[in-house]
Amino acid sequence: MLGTFQQIISSIILTCFLSVLFYLSLWHNFIVVHFKSKTDPRDIRSSKTIINPRNKPSENKIRRYSKQSTNSRTPLDLENDDENNIEYDHTITSLRANLPMEYFKQNANKEIHPEEENEQTPIYDNPFERDELSMEDHRLVPDLKYYYHQYNIEIEEFRITTDDGFILDLWHMVPLNGSAADQMGKYPLLLLHGLLQSAGAFASSGRKSLAYYLYEQGFDIWLGNNRCGFNPGWDMQKLNNDSKKKWDWDINEMCQYDLKCLIETVLEKTIHFEKLTLVAHSQGTTQSLMGLVNGEKLYSSQFKLIDKIDNFVALAPAIYPGPLLNEKAFVRFMGMGIDSPWVFGTKSFIPLMMFMRNIGAGSKLFSFFSYIMFNYMFDWNDVLWDKQLRDRNFLFSPVSISVKLMQWWLSPDPNKISFKYGSNKMFPHDKTWFPVKNENDSQIHLNEPRENHKDFPQIMLFIPRQDRLVDGERLINHFVNYEDNSIYKIWYIDEYSHLDVLWAHDVIERIGKPLVNNIRYPNNPSNDTGTIITAA
Repeated sequence: MLGTFQQIISSIILTCFLSVLFYLSLWHNFIVVHFKSKTDPRDIRSSKTIINPRNKPSENKIRRYSKQSTNSRTPLDLENDDENNIEYDHTITSLRANLPMEYFKQNANKEIHPEEENEQTPIYDNPFERDELSMEDHRLVPDLKYYYHQYNIEIEEFRITTDDGFILDLWHMVPLNGSAADQMGKYPLLLLHGLLQSAGAFASSGRKSLAYYLYEQGFDIWLGNNRCGFNPGWDMQKLNNDSKKKWDWDINEMCQYDLKCLIETVLEKTIHFEKLTLVAHSQGTTQSLMGLVNGEKLYSSQFKLIDKIDNFVALAPAIYPGPLLNEKAFVRFMGMGIDSPWVFGTKSFIPLMMFMRNIGAGSKLFSFFSYIMFNYMFDWNDVLWDKQLRDRNFLFSPVSISVKLMQWWLSPDPNKISFKYGSNKMFPHDKTWFPVKNENDSQIHLNEPRENHKDFPQIMLFIPRQDRLVDGERLINHFVNYEDNSIYKIWYIDEYSHLDVLWAHDVIERIGKPLVNNIRYPNNPSNDTGTIITAA
């Protein structure tokens, strides 16, 4: 009886909560943003943590150079710290890059000379790039298969079950009218999504998405989804027919069971490979690094995540909390009520949100409302996205998650292990996570020292400077000060924010290509460092 009463009260409070969020988002989008005097709506502040390597690079270890971008006439402005394996991407692309398609049709034959450029001149004249956008289907269909059939790609769907009884969705990209056998022998990449998203976030941009690009580069692409997602399912026998267990989970179970299930399934189906590359975004990076760093506690002797991965690619890694959790009033308000069953309940997180998605996904209105809410709550915007694809990107979120998971992220209780208060317990800043014998004298966390860096997965971190939801700079400081510099490579991108690492118009240039060029895997032509040799 008490539980039913709590559910009724929680439903009323959450309906009011979403209504207020909706109106504040509208106000922010139509009034506040348009009356700001800023010419650049991007937030160029970092997390306030200063990047401070213990080993200061000598002058001959810092190289400033430019690399021509194929996406625009704006060259990439890069600075390399070879001592600490950091590439600083200082490029600022044109804010006028996303002018409407009509502009380019009207000015298709007009040649623009660099010396004639001014603030009204668009710096985005790559005809192939524009052709790519014009070929994309602008209809909104919440089904990846609909779009990928147009690229002659089929999305195979698997429903797999974790050891603790949760049914996951795993999607596999194969040639249209082909089969999984066509992908045999191709090296597997597993892509893992962030909080409240599905793996569709990696693929929603179509030909301009990371999933499509990596598929075209010859990889075997698997899109992994965590528990519940769009279509929650359970093996009730494994749950001992206890319905309370349906929503009694957080990131610990996602790491211990979901990630294990996804990786074992992919490796079982690919046959030829004992390891794969794991590419994760946001929450997926938390989940993955938790398994890599704390695997000795989480996994049995039959499975060790650290021994199943050749490369770990972290996009906007969410390891340490950023200042936005305290700066944003609405996020603070959510945190204040997240632990109360009278506010958010004890089962799924805001079920009304999923109801609205189920009836609204596929309409421009739903995608627009999703965008303005993200924009209001986290300051993320579409300045660097292709406007024609923005609504498509919101077709594959949100997904069902548990209140307990959101408590793990937002709980203000210092006695709980949460993202806000427990990150240094799960990821101790001043201990070595991946110790190499005889090369690091710092205190070791849980992993045993290994003979050399190749015995650990190669780690690639793409950290956006404008991501104030997390403290990427603190993570950089950990790696440059406590990890062997042959284990990792860091890209620090000045103008990117949390979702730009997935949806920016030049994400292939600034993330896709570096990822492919630095990946390490067997059975492929490689140089002596183990990285792929690819065409420029």
